[in-house]
Amino acid sequence: MSEDTTSVETVETVETVETPDAEVADTTEVDPNADTVSMTLEELLSIDDLMDIQQDDFEEFTDDANHKGMKPLHEWMQHIPEDVRKHVANIRSSYTRKTQEIAQMRKDLDAERQALLAQEEMAVNNPFLKQAEEVLANEEEYDLYTPEGMQAEIKRQAAQMLQEMMQPAQQEIQMKQRKMQLEQFKTENPELMDDSYRLPVAQMLQERPELKLEDAFYIVKAKVDAGRLKEERAQVAQQRSERRQTLRKTSTGKSVTPSGTPKFRDAWEAYQYHKSQNAKK
Repeated sequence: MSEDTTSVETVETVETVETPDAEVADTTEVDPNADTVSMTLEELLSIDDLMDIQQDDFEEFTDDANHKGMKPLHEWMQHIPEDVRKHVANIRSSYTRKTQEIAQMRKDLDAERQALLAQEEMAVNNPFLKQAEEVLANEEEYDLYTPEGMQAEIKRQAAQMLQEMMQPAQQEIQMKQRKMQLEQFKTENPELMDDSYRLPVAQMLQERPELKLEDAFYIVKAKVDAGRLKEERAQVAQQRSERRQTLRKTSTGKSVTPSGTPKFRDAWEAYQYHKSQNAKK
């Protein structure tokens, strides 16, 4: 197909898209803003776009919004316009993509972390280093003037050189591992950052530098928990004592005789009652 034929077909296709019905195109007034409106309606409203909406735009969009008492969203879906449903669908799709991207990022980071840990483990627990330590730990005497003795001395010097070369890297890796352990411990025990724990732990570590952070925390935690338990028991005992005192006060009051003439079972009982009342007067 020649270029002229292709150009003609392209022009015809464009004209067909712009004016699908020739008679309607002739009688309908073209809105100059039609293309802009169409683009606005067809734009994807993503999570990022939604995050750009501020309280100045709509008062409901506060940073701490937690609206309650509304009807479920699915009950509104059939009543809202089609374009709004499309925007909701786009937000749902954007949220799904974001969560999948985050999940993949976490997976990749975890894989990198595992690979780094494997390298660090290999550096710290290198089999050649273990062999070097065994060679250096061997205190067996040998004669340097014999072939066996010279070979043993060469191994000893090589082991010492390897150990000295790897020692800085080992120390750095051990420090990184210790830092990771501490961060993990802080994450699992957030109360460590509370002053009621943090300050006593810091003081204990200064007084007893041989302790690890974890050991100092557990000791302080036991003391704090014991103190709180003692306070709670004292409060319960105080409340019980107050209740007992209140009961004693209410139980030692004077008995009050009901006013009015009591009911009698027979005339003789009524006679005895009135006789006793007259005698009191």
